[in-house]
Amino acid sequence: MAPRPDSDPDLEPQRAQIETAFREGWRPIGAGEPRVLTKRAHAAARRVLDHGGWTGLDRATIQAVRDGAQPGDPLPPLQPDPYIDNVVNTEVITTGSGAGRRVAVLFSHQHFPGARFGHRFPLDPYAEGHEKIWLKEEIETGALHRMMDRQPAPDNAGIIWTTWGSPGPD
Repeated sequence: MAPRPDSDPDLEPQRAQIETAFREGWRPIGAGEPRVLTKRAHAAARRVLDHGGWTGLDRATIQAVRDGAQPGDPLPPLQPDPYIDNVVNTEVITTGSGAGRRVAVLFSHQHFPGARFGHRFPLDPYAEGHEKIWLKEEIETGALHRMMDRQPAPDNAGIIWTTWGSPGPD
């Protein structure tokens, strides 16, 4: 991946890693490979369909059993999921200047039509490669919804910056 024209050589590896995560999504082990319904998975899916409850099985396996699939039948390959549920139109950029220069992601969220959000990531080595996971966890456990309860004002570019775990506006 070639550096972008506005890139900062010190931040480029972090920016590229975060951009890859948003572009490729969560890739389950074995994504895209052929699968077959096993007896164990069939039994687990049948229990969930008959009695409800929690399972670690993917939706495609449950649906295949609901539709009558039997052990040994082919299953659709696992597909990547979006990196963060309900987050769309992402753009990973470098923002700020001097000591305030950071990698940031701009995104929209399906629960807040018309809003554009931004999140600045901590600088490596403080983030230790986990910064994108922290953002996923925060959004999927309601941090964005809690933040929007207070109706934060957007900046001059119309971006509403997150208020947790990241440096404030430049």
